[in-house]
Amino acid sequence: MIKNTIVNELIESGFFSVMCDEARCFRQEQMSICVRYTKNLKVYERFLGFIDVSENQNADALATAMVSFFEINKINVPIVAQAYDGANVMSGKFNGVQQKIKSKYPYAVYTHCMAHRINLIVLDMCKLVKDTRIVFNCLETLYVYFSHPANDAKFTEIQVKLGIKKTSLTRLSDTRWNCRVRNCVAVKLNFKAIVTLLNDEINSSINKDVVQAIGIMTIITKPSFIVNLIILEEVLQIINILSTQLQKKDATLGNAVTLIEGVIKTFESLRTEDGFHNIWEKIINFTKINNIIPDFPGPNSKTSKRQRQSTSNLEDFHVFATTSSEQQNQNKFNQYTESYWRTHFYQIIDTLIIHFNKRFSSNSLELATSIDYFHKMNYYESQCFIEQYKDLLNVDVNTLQSEMLVVKNCVSLRNPSFTLEDIKLIMDAELYPNLYKLLSLSLTIPISSATCERSFSAMRKIKNWLRTSMNHDRFTNLSLIYIERDLSNELCNEKILDKFAISKRRFQL
Repeated sequence: MIKNTIVNELIESGFFSVMCDEARCFRQEQMSICVRYTKNLKVYERFLGFIDVSENQNADALATAMVSFFEINKINVPIVAQAYDGANVMSGKFNGVQQKIKSKYPYAVYTHCMAHRINLIVLDMCKLVKDTRIVFNCLETLYVYFSHPANDAKFTEIQVKLGIKKTSLTRLSDTRWNCRVRNCVAVKLNFKAIVTLLNDEINSSINKDVVQAIGIMTIITKPSFIVNLIILEEVLQIINILSTQLQKKDATLGNAVTLIEGVIKTFESLRTEDGFHNIWEKIINFTKINNIIPDFPGPNSKTSKRQRQSTSNLEDFHVFATTSSEQQNQNKFNQYTESYWRTHFYQIIDTLIIHFNKRFSSNSLELATSIDYFHKMNYYESQCFIEQYKDLLNVDVNTLQSEMLVVKNCVSLRNPSFTLEDIKLIMDAELYPNLYKLLSLSLTIPISSATCERSFSAMRKIKNWLRTSMNHDRFTNLSLIYIERDLSNELCNEKILDKFAISKRRFQL
């Protein structure tokens, strides 16, 4: 009954978008099928089921499985968009799943999941900037160390003594999008508790874990770790705002463009001396609060390496170039100054900006930008979107232009800086038929496949290690009931019983 409700709403809307992703569950490859459609200009993203694709995971097999799934469920309305991750088998321009689906549904525009793209930008930054990799490797080591029950119990006890809010460290994962920022925040807030526990472990030297504790303590008290931790927290907090917005079910492609451009401009504005100076003050305050006295060597400090002396032959001359000894001492001094770390900060920001512009290029966002202008009732700037779907919806372009002009003027009278929600309030399907259809379609285009990722979280709750032999139909039906709880809670029990009573329950022996 839940599936019939979703299918009926989907068919009533006249078109829909498809989102899918794959995950392994107890030696089976499961593909999650989710759909996106509108009902009275309200966006819905629904889970339809899992498909077992264990036999083959090439593009032909996956595309055939999707088409067969729609045919079995009698979904015969056109697909207008599709959203997958960036794997070659899904995103291939010539032989990928997106091209196979497009050959059957020619208006199905492919969108590379924007939430996945954000995650790839962070991974690219970690690959190119060595210090960030060291920080995240250390955070992973901290998680492993405090995952031991004894260490975790001591950690909780120290948190209570210091009056710190109880928080736990989480495992880093390439597919868990916000785990990095959460770990950076957790380590920053619990830094004093972590240092206290490690010092106690080192001083007691009871077990072999003391070697690991010494290694962690050495790394986290280095100036480079502290600086990079604070910088990464600031950077990832900004990225997390965008990532969270892109994972929302009601997020639209037009709003996504505005937010992406805003994040890029935010990073560009941070790339100034004043922008880094504010972060540098936070770093200094952090060292004071946690009673850290980092070793900031000056040009005359003693180090283990032999100091180079200037040649005595140059004492009576004015030297206009830097000698090797002066260069060595100057480098040691600059390593711990604000100017040195500002350059490092610029490297991280530049890497992010370059990859943001690469992953979200103007070509890849052409349709999204056009939809953004369409939501602002700008007819001429939204031609890309209108031309893409006008034949599918039988839109009269001249009438559409008039409708957009009237709606824009009506909404501007109420609110000169109107939004999409203001347009929805006055939208009437009978009064503005062309505009209504295109507006519904613009809301149907997905920006991410986050709904599929959520279904995988449910998958591991339903099919756990005690239920590995569960029949696939039972598994996907239980998943549907659990994931679409809002629909199952609205169903009338009497209707369910009546449906069950008239069904054939006898099995052929």
